Amino acid sequence: MIIDVHTHYFPDKLAARAIAKLESMSGLKAATDGTLDGLEASMCESGIGLSLLLPIAQKPEQTVVVNDCAIENDKKPGFRSFGSVHPDFEGWESELVRLKKAGIVGIKLHPDFQGVNLDDKSMVAVMAKATELGLWITIHGGLDYSYPDINRSTPKMLSDILPELRGAHIIAAHSGGFRYLDDVEKYLMDKDEVYIDTSFSIGIEGMDTKQLQRIYQSFNPEHVFFGTDSPWYSQKQAVDDMLRFPIPEELKEQILEKNATGLLLSDD
Repeated sequence: MIIDVHTHYFPDKLAARAIAKLESMSGLKAATDGTLDGLEASMCESGIGLSLLLPIAQKPEQTVVVNDCAIENDKKPGFRSFGSVHPDFEGWESELVRLKKAGIVGIKLHPDFQGVNLDDKSMVAVMAKATELGLWITIHGGLDYSYPDINRSTPKMLSDILPELRGAHIIAAHSGGFRYLDDVEKYLMDKDEVYIDTSFSIGIEGMDTKQLQRIYQSFNPEHVFFGTDSPWYSQKQAVDDMLRFPIPEELKEQILEKNATGLLLSDD
């Protein structure tokens, strides 16, 4: 079963407006309508059996409702969901505890959309508490098309804060840093706390194929997950990209399924 650890959706009543706004901001064209039904149809077409939803609490006041939806969606067949907290939300610690008690296994943080640098003390405090609770952490890595002049989450920032996050499980999205692959190789390759996903990487302008190949084969083979960033990249195309990618078949199998099975389908 192929597992996609990096997907997004929007509630039905908000999806059209949200997709239109983000398409305008980023210059990208969405591959689905942005709804959960649209994602499910995409999964069927692509042969993906399980998708991890990564909601983002973009504003402090969105934290609770985002997590209410995450807890509900985590129970739906074919899906798991992370939660999210905004570091400026007064009750973020209790929200992390609530997520843990509800069986949610991780959180998504997006410094660009949340307006807080990855190495800000408030963001580090959230990550430290999540680590203490045994929650996984997915962070946006590198440039974001919606904020091309802002770089709030770089590989060096992540490397600099790791001494405060011993024992963490941090998935740095977009192969560790979109358009920051030199810094991924410089700062992240030997870090036990760091995992990466392949979302929005293979075949994307500014993401060199040979460098991605080198990174995937040099990283701890258990620390690389398959991701798509749907709806911002076609799941079917991402699966095809990975199946054709010039890395050993055994590593492809780990990336497409085995590594994420322990994260999302374990009995713990």
